[in-house]
Amino acid sequence: MYHPKMDFEAQVPSSQTAAVLLSLSVLTVVLNALVIITIWKDPFRELKGAANCLILNLAVCDLLVGIPAEFLFGLLHWFPHHYKTVFAVAHTAMCFTCYASALTILGLAVERLIVISSPLRSTYYLTSTYLSLGILTIWIFAGLLAFLPSLGWDSESYRFFIADAFGLPILILIFCCYTRIYFLVRKGLYRDFTTEERRTEQLSLLTESPQDIEKRKRRERSVAFSVFILVGLFAVCWIPSFVLENINEFCGNCVRDKLHYVLQASISLHSLANPIAYSLRTAKFRRALWRICTYSAKSESPRQEVV
Repeated sequence: MYHPKMDFEAQVPSSQTAAVLLSLSVLTVVLNALVIITIWKDPFRELKGAANCLILNLAVCDLLVGIPAEFLFGLLHWFPHHYKTVFAVAHTAMCFTCYASALTILGLAVERLIVISSPLRSTYYLTSTYLSLGILTIWIFAGLLAFLPSLGWDSESYRFFIADAFGLPILILIFCCYTRIYFLVRKGLYRDFTTEERRTEQLSLLTESPQDIEKRKRRERSVAFSVFILVGLFAVCWIPSFVLENINEFCGNCVRDKLHYVLQASISLHSLANPIAYSLRTAKFRRALWRICTYSAKSESPRQEVV
C-alpha cells in the first residue's frame, strides 16, 4: 500500500481532483450499499451461506473506502491548511479498509476452493463460528497493519515490507486458488465419486450428447472468464502500487507525486469495481436487487395515490 509524501500546503488546491475523488466516493458508496441492502433483504432467500457473508464483508470494506477514506482525500484539495490531521485520518482509513478488502478477497478465493475441492467436508469447515472468527481476524490483522505507522513505524522500510510481505503473497495466493478452481471444474474433480451412483455418472460422460458437451464447455469458459476478471482486476489495481514501493526503496523516492495520485485512483477503482465483479455481475444478485427495487416502487405508488 502506497504512502506518498504529499505536501498539500505547497500545492494549489485542485477543484477538479477533489471533484473526481468525491465522485468516486459517491459511486463506491452507492454500489456497495446496493450489495449490502440486497444481501440484507434477500427476497428469494438465495443469498445465504459463507460466500455471501464474505461478499457482505467485502461490500462493507469497500463502502468504508468510499466514506471516509476517499471523501477525506477529496476534502484535502479544498482545505489544504488542515493537511496534517485530515491526511492522517484519511490515510489510516484508506489503509485499514483496503487491507481488509484484500484479505476478504483472499478469503473468498479460499472459500470457493474448499467448496469445489471438498464439497462434503466444506460443511464442517465453513460453519458460522469459523466464518465469524475468520472475518474478525481479517479486521484485526488489517487494523494492525494500518495503525502501526501511528506508533512510529512510519518509514520507507515499513512500506516496502507491506508491499512485498503483504500485497504480493495475497496476489499469488488468489491467483493459485482461482487457477486450482478452474482446473478442478474443468476436470470435473468437484464431484465426489465415493458412491457407485457417482461412478455411474462419471462413466455416462463418455456417451454424453453434443448438447451436454457444449454445455460443459460453456461452463468452463464461464469459470475461466470469472477467474480472469477476479484475478486480473486485483492485479491491475494493486501491482502498480507494489512496483512503485520497490522502485522507491531502491532509488530513494524518485517517483513523482502525480504518479501517487494515479495509483491511489487505481486502488480506489478496485473498491468501485468489486461490487460489480463479485455480486452484481451474477444473475441471483441482479434478480434479488430488481425484486427489491420493484417492490419498493409498488409500495410507494399507493401512498402517492392516497396523497
